[in-house]
This record gives sequence, structure tokens and C-alpha cells, in this order.
Amino acid sequence: MTFHVWRRDINLYLSLPLLTGIALIQSILFSRVSVRGARPDLMLLVVLIWAFVRSMDEGVIWGFIGGLIIDLLSGGPLGATAIALVLAAFWTGQPWGQGLGTNVARLLLLALLSTATYHLVILIILAWTGHTIDWEFALLRVAGPSVLLNTILTPFIRQPLAWLSRRIRREGLNL
Repeated sequence: MTFHVWRRDINLYLSLPLLTGIALIQSILFSRVSVRGARPDLMLLVVLIWAFVRSMDEGVIWGFIGGLIIDLLSGGPLGATAIALVLAAFWTGQPWGQGLGTNVARLLLLALLSTATYHLVILIILAWTGHTIDWEFALLRVAGPSVLLNTILTPFIRQPLAWLSRRIRREGLNL
């Protein structure tokens, strides 16, 4: 990716406040929400869907920036969420599942795979940085349910982001 592509595709004056707001909503409001161990990961969903509706490049950049913001607000290792979001956006930006028919079915499959990747990467980085991980509990009681919850939430988050993408293109803006 060259600087020219960076300047054309991403406007930090618009993206940074948006991603900061999403990180604050996730850290303040959604950190208290739990459905049988599952937590909605708003930043993950936004990054995945942005990679899907716009491009993998934009999703990866949003993942890196949004992940660093989340990391700054959390007590985890700096860069862990950024790496996990970048990898999740990368998977979502791949052309896999194009023969599935509808975009919604493809998005759900990519959300499932990318969300699983996100949680595995976070757990691996936590273990690598010396945190004690109860793998059975983390995978079966937290990551598994979170993968399902976030996959179910994906179509609901897609609608406003698809609208935003269309609006940006129509007005000639870049996020």
C-alpha cells in the first residue's frame, strides 16, 4: 500500500473520531453486557463489515487504528487487539465464499471465521505475554459464545455501515 492509496482511501480526521467513539461505546457500555459468557465486540464488527463493504485495505487500517484505541482503553498488552483486528479484517477481505449466493450468507461465513480468528489471536497473545489462560473455559465459555453472538449481530451492524459507505461515495468523502 502506497502513501497515495492511504491518502485517497482514509481520512483520519473523520475515521479517528468515529473509531474512538466506537471504542468508547465498547469499553464503557458493552463491557457490561454478557449473554451466557458472550460479549458483543462492536469494534470487531465495524472493522469486519467495513472490510466487507469497502475494501480489505480500509478494513485493515481501521482494524489497526481501532485496535490500538481499544488497547489503550484496556489493561491488555498494547497491540494485541490491533493485531487480532488486522488479521480478522484480512480474512474478511478475501474472496472466499463467493459462490455462496447472497452477500449476507458470505458475510455471515466470513464473520464466523474472522471472529474465531480474532478470539484465538487475542488468547495466544495473552498466553505469550505471560497471562494465565484457562483454555477450556476461554474457548468454550467465552470465545465460542462470542463468535456466535457476533455472527448473529453482523447483519444488524452492516446496515448502518453500508449506508455510511454509500453516503461517503455519493458525497465524494473518504473515511
